[in-house]
Amino acid sequence: RQARRVVARLNHRKAYGDPGPAEPPKYDVDDLLGIVPGDLKTPFDPREVIARIVDGSDFDEFKPMYGTSLTTGWAALHGYPIGVLANAQGVLFSEESQKAAQFIQLANQRDIPLLFLHNTTGYMVGSQYEQGGIIKHGAMMINAVSNSRVPHLSVLMGASYGAGHYGMCGRAYDPRFLFAWPSAKSAVMGPQQLAGVLSIVARQSAAAKGLPYDEEGDAALRAMVEQQIESESLPMFLSGRLYDDGVIDPRDTRTVLGMCLSAIHTAPYEGARGGFGVFRM
Repeated sequence: RQARRVVARLNHRKAYGDPGPAEPPKYDVDDLLGIVPGDLKTPFDPREVIARIVDGSDFDEFKPMYGTSLTTGWAALHGYPIGVLANAQGVLFSEESQKAAQFIQLANQRDIPLLFLHNTTGYMVGSQYEQGGIIKHGAMMINAVSNSRVPHLSVLMGASYGAGHYGMCGRAYDPRFLFAWPSAKSAVMGPQQLAGVLSIVARQSAAAKGLPYDEEGDAALRAMVEQQIESESLPMFLSGRLYDDGVIDPRDTRTVLGMCLSAIHTAPYEGARGGFGVFRM
């Protein structure tokens, strides 16, 4: 109580004044409880989420017909302008990576904070996509996120795996705040994928030594790895290790992000003016 009285007399002034009253979303916030499917392999439209957290459900989409697996655009949240990047189909391709890199640069030119809404299994792999430039295009997105100087906020709605987690400004890329919904899952690699890789390595090792492969042992190993990674990718496990700033009720997302934006505007910030290094085209 005494500490609150002392702080109240400090005459602290924020670098940016608080915006005026904001128009609430036009859609029922309770709908957020049913948007993310129980099976995270099933994609969902992030615009349904955006419409329930931004002011007036007003969202100006950036390049809606290009790189459609990533939804980007401009909005306001509790009166604060934001740029939104949200995964729409899970996988990030070359087009999505280039789109994200350009959008992040635009946000830095305008000094607009960025909100990342995660539901990604990572970047697309395979010889066809590698020959098409997915590595250099993915690096463009990582470069933009790494060198961006505007505040970043991240919310894990569904899956957030692999390099896609980093490209969408995961914990390693130091967002100002990162929250998870109870439906979220995050890991360096998905349970089935990691178990499959270990199985392939063990099988090839046995073949190189001319030894018979233990199929029963392989099945037991895969089951153990899948169970371990599945349990360690749950939001309560991750939050307990401070990989995020808390697990929040989806219905509280707008309020929580509004408080974060208010805190961010306490101190001045400025976006990067150039300084992104070389983007390989």
